[in-house]
Amino acid sequence: MAKKIKNSLSAKVFLWIAGLLILCSLAIYGMVMLFLPQSYTVVASSRVEGEIQQLTESLSQTDFADAEKILDRFSRENQALAILTGAGESQSFGSRVSGDAENILTTSLEITFADRTDTYTLSITAPVSPGRELTAAFLKLFPLLLLLILGISALGAFLCSRVLVRPVLEISRISNRMAHLDMTWNCKVNRTDELGVLANSLNTMAKRLDAAMKELENANEQLREDMEHITELSRQRRDFFAAASHELKTPITILKGQIESMILGIGKYKDTGKVLPETLREVENMERLVKEILAISRIEMDGLAGKAEPVSLPDTLAKVTEALLPLAGERRIAVHSRLAGDTTVSGNASLLEKAIHNILSNSIRHSPEGAEVFIILTSSALTVTNTGASIPEEDLPVLFTPFYRVEKSRNKSTGGSGLGLYLVRTILELHGFRYRLENTETGVCFSVELG
Repeated sequence: MAKKIKNSLSAKVFLWIAGLLILCSLAIYGMVMLFLPQSYTVVASSRVEGEIQQLTESLSQTDFADAEKILDRFSRENQALAILTGAGESQSFGSRVSGDAENILTTSLEITFADRTDTYTLSITAPVSPGRELTAAFLKLFPLLLLLILGISALGAFLCSRVLVRPVLEISRISNRMAHLDMTWNCKVNRTDELGVLANSLNTMAKRLDAAMKELENANEQLREDMEHITELSRQRRDFFAAASHELKTPITILKGQIESMILGIGKYKDTGKVLPETLREVENMERLVKEILAISRIEMDGLAGKAEPVSLPDTLAKVTEALLPLAGERRIAVHSRLAGDTTVSGNASLLEKAIHNILSNSIRHSPEGAEVFIILTSSALTVTNTGASIPEEDLPVLFTPFYRVEKSRNKSTGGSGLGLYLVRTILELHGFRYRLENTETGVCFSVELG
């Protein structure tokens, strides 16, 4: 019980207020019981003396014959004994007064009457209500008054504790939720005093903390996504350079063997005039591969690098198509273009030209002889479709991986380095364009969403 009271503010406030009310009530009751009888005795004596003074003045203005009625009335009203003596005679009015001497007022006065010159003596004995009677009455009423005091004190303490402690308990409940980082609440304490100010301050603080926590959560989520993206980029870069090392290792080994064989004059390598063109082609393949690797590394490092500018896609497509027409002519592939004349995007002109060149070049190179390539440009999309070709479905998700080729022999005469589409992906993602490569009923379609 003591522990429960110790841990309860309501119980403490109730006991304190109830105790103070009971103490104050008993103190007031005791003071009234102590001092009221004495005061009452003094007041009663003063009243009787005042009545006697008024009687004296009244008799001095009354005839002797009428004095009997006045004295008789005075004796009855005050339960007093009045004895009038003078002119050789004595008269008594009222009954004899009994009791303790301290409760009896006795006085003698000399009076005169209006119709007589003789002086008379008036002796008055009057009872005065004793103060102990009041004390006895107070003591008799004390049990009932004590119960009344306890009941009123308990009720008053309960109401006061509810009024005073309720907002404190509400604030305590709210602070406990705040300790658990729960800000989905509102402290409903409609007061204008210090507790109301505290509640309003808690509400304001909770809103600010909630906003700060949400911003922090968003920032953490963004940081987590950025870290995952950085980790993925690091992995891709590691895989890219590992694949690049592998791609360069093979032609370097071939070159080294050819050159050593030419120096030693072994077999067919004695005829350097025949072998050197093959060596030159291998060097050119290596040069092209290195350029592509350097281009991709530069794009990943620099991005647009502040080079974004309006780029006319119809002009770029026309320029790239014209450059690739000789290749299309060799393979007897017809190129058809339908270009919207006012399509302009913001980006790096040289990078977009490289991406478009790789897309169209792949369409032409990987189409059978006599096929057709359709280039359609609208204000929102670019589609390049080559007929007669098809890509295995299992290869579609990984076509944009560095050094990936559908043709698994890695023969340079039948395919490129495997970096063309990866370079396209890098450039398009850098510009924020969405793209898709898919098989259609007639061939393969590469589409780019421009907006």
